[in-house]
Formats: sequence, structure tokens, C-alpha cells
Amino acid sequence: MKKFFQQAERNFISGALVLLPLIVFFVIMQKIWSFFQNYGEKAAHLLRLDDILGTAARDVVGGFFLIVLIYFSGYLMRLAFLKKFTSWIDNQLMIFLPGYEKNKKIAEEKLNAKVKKINTDVPILLKYGDYWQPALLKEESDQEKALVFIPAVPFSDRGQLYIVNTNLIKRLPHTSIEDFQASLKSFGKGILDFN
Repeated sequence: MKKFFQQAERNFISGALVLLPLIVFFVIMQKIWSFFQNYGEKAAHLLRLDDILGTAARDVVGGFFLIVLIYFSGYLMRLAFLKKFTSWIDNQLMIFLPGYEKNKKIAEEKLNAKVKKINTDVPILLKYGDYWQPALLKEESDQEKALVFIPAVPFSDRGQLYIVNTNLIKRLPHTSIEDFQASLKSFGKGILDFN
């Protein structure tokens, strides 16, 4: 009987941990949707769409406003200030909403699976004085010049671009982009095994 109560307690706690982020997400989405419905209703009345579509006009116009806002937010994300601001909000949500980080990663994986980018970058080592710097070859010209991206470890999407002579490049033909990026995330562990 004691085992049954312990199992029931674990199930209740696990269930609460799963449902809490979902409930918070749906409450936030409900607030956002009601905000856009409110302005959708005003715009539909102004455009006389409510005469044609009735009460569905507020949903249609509100949904249109939401889609337009999401689309233009994508352009705004290219600005460095907004990237920092959204990163700060992201960090705050991770602190105050349990399960947010896990749900965000799942959503990002699903989006990345739908929008598969073909990565044509080639992992290389770049001669930098007496040292070799892990980098990615972006382009190569006929004039023995190359465009090289040096990632800012542990991030594989931030760093510096350089134009260098191709004789400073050592290719890593047996290294996949995925292995290279995984090594960067772990601060270079495994790079010595690349060839």
C-alpha cells in the first residue's frame, strides 16, 4: 500500500511538472489572441467586414494582424539590440517557467526539421601564426583566396569572417559539420582527432 501511495505521489508531481508549462503557455496564448481579437473587431467594424462575415470578421482580421506582426518581427530580429533583448527575455522565462527550455528546444527542433538548410560549409583548420584555428570555409576563389568563418566558441553561429590565402588552410575532409559544431559546443573537445 505504501508503494502505491509513493507511485501515486510521483505520478502527481510528474503530471504537474508536465502540465504547468502547458497551462502557462495556453493562458499566455489566450491573452495574446484576445488582444488581437479586440483590435480585429475594431478594424473589421471600420472596414465594414463585420457586415459581410459577421462575428467571424474579428477572428479573421485579428489573425491577419497576428500573422503580419510575426512576419515583421522576423525582420526586426536581424537587429543586434533586439536579439540581445529577446535573449534576455528567454533567460528570464527559463528562470520563472519550469519546462520552458525543454519545450523551446522541442519547438526549435521541429522548426529546423521543416526548414532544412543545406550547409555547404567545410570544416578546416586555419594557420594563425604558430597555431591552427578551427574554422569553416565559406567560399573559395580562383585567385587563391578564401572566405573563412571563425566561430566564437562555444557558438557555431557567431564569430568573424576573414579573407585569407588558401595556402593557410588545412581541410578536414573526414569531419562532418555536425561533429565540428558539437566539438565547438564542448569548447574544442575532440578537434585533435579530426583529420
